Amino acid sequence: MTPPNIHDKQKYKKVDKRERDWGPFRFYRLSLYKLKIMAERKSLSKSTRFEVFKRDSFTCQYCGAKAPDVILEVDHIKPVCDGGTNDLMNLITSCRDCNRGKGKKKINDKSTLSKQREQIEELNLRRQQLEMLLDWRDGMSSLKNDISQAAIDSWNSKWVNTSLSDFGESKIKIAVKRYGLSSVLETMDEVYDKYFDFSKNDKDNANYIFDKLFAALNFKTMPPYRQKISYIKGILKNKMNYFNEKKFYSFIRPINNEESYELLVYMAEELKKYSKINSSEMEEVLQGIYTSFNNVNNE
Repeated sequence: MTPPNIHDKQKYKKVDKRERDWGPFRFYRLSLYKLKIMAERKSLSKSTRFEVFKRDSFTCQYCGAKAPDVILEVDHIKPVCDGGTNDLMNLITSCRDCNRGKGKKKINDKSTLSKQREQIEELNLRRQQLEMLLDWRDGMSSLKNDISQAAIDSWNSKWVNTSLSDFGESKIKIAVKRYGLSSVLETMDEVYDKYFDFSKNDKDNANYIFDKLFAALNFKTMPPYRQKISYIKGILKNKMNYFNEKKFYSFIRPINNEESYELLVYMAEELKKYSKINSSEMEEVLQGIYTSFNNVNNE
C-alpha cells in the first residue's frame, strides 16, 4: 500500500481516518507543517542578537563557553516549530555546537530562567542609570558653559569699544576651568585696576591687560619661593636696559627651592635699592647680595 498523494485534494478527501492516521502519512503532514512554520519564521535582527549576547555576558548558557573561543548563536528556549516566539524571554545565548545538537530539547532549569530575568532587570537598571548619567553630564556641561559665560561677560563689561574674540573667549574658558571662576573674576579686577592706562584706547588697554591677567593667574598658583623668583625677575627687568634671562636662571637655579625662600626675600629687598643695573653687572650684583646674605646669617 502506497501513501496517498497529499497534494491531490480530491484523493485526500477520500482518505478515511484510519489511512490519515497511518504512520508515513502523519510524518509527511508533520514535515509540511514544519516547512510552513520555517517559512513564516522571522529572522532575528542584529540588535536583538546583541542584546541577548550582552544579557548572557557573551557566554553559552548550555556549556559555559565564551566568545571569542566559540561562535555564539541565539537559540529559542521553546522551539519555533512548537510555537516559540522571538521575545527576549524565549531567547538564549548558545554556542554553535550546543545549538546544532540541541534540537527540540527544552531548558527546564528554573534557575536559568530566573537568572535571565535578573539579568534583564539589571540591564534595564543600568540603562536607566546611564540615562540619568547622561542627563547629569548634560546639566554639568550647561552649568560649565554658564560659569564660563559669566567670566566672559565680566571681562566684556569693562570695555566700551572692544570685546573678546573667539580665541579670547576660549582662553577665558580654559582659565576658569584651571583656576576657578572666583579666582579669575578677582584677578580680572586686580589687573584692571593696576594696569589700566587712561592715555590708551580701550583696545590697547584690553590687549595689554589681557596678557597680564594670565601672568597674574599663573603667579598666584606658584609656591611662595617661585613667586619670589618671578618677583626678582620683574625687578631686574625694570632696572636693566637688557635682561639676559638665560644668565639669570643659570645663577638662580641652585637656589630655586623652598629652602632658599628667606634668601630670595632678602635678594628682592636689596635689588629695590638699586636705581639702575647694567646688563654686564647683573651676575656681580646677584652674587654680592648672595654673599651678603650668607654673612648676615653666619654672624
